[in-house]
Amino acid sequence: MERTVIDYNKNDHKITVKTIDKHIKIISDGVVIVETDDALMLSEQGHGDTVYIPVRDAKLKYFKESSTKSTCPYKGTADYYSLNINGKEKKDAVWRYIKPSLDFIPIKDYMAFDPNSIERIEL
Repeated sequence: MERTVIDYNKNDHKITVKTIDKHIKIISDGVVIVETDDALMLSEQGHGDTVYIPVRDAKLKYFKESSTKSTCPYKGTADYYSLNINGKEKKDAVWRYIKPSLDFIPIKDYMAFDPNSIERIEL
């Protein structure tokens, strides 16, 4: 049964994070780079829904740390990773909040993917 992990609503900005009760695969360039039963769905006002997966379930050999960072006034500072699969690099395809703001601690050990950098997410 899906459950709400975060229900944030401050400064007229709403963000909800819920568990996903399905097996998920993320595929890029024909390779399964993530397989998990422990994903989260982050829904943020003004943005599309984003699947967050546990870092522990990613095949990290395909991930390369990037120097890129971005800041969200709600979630904190995001660190980026590039995907390198079969000699093809997709720069800054993945992000995670290593030290999220206190309201978003539940996504600390999770990462999200730029939908344009992956082939598909199978739910």
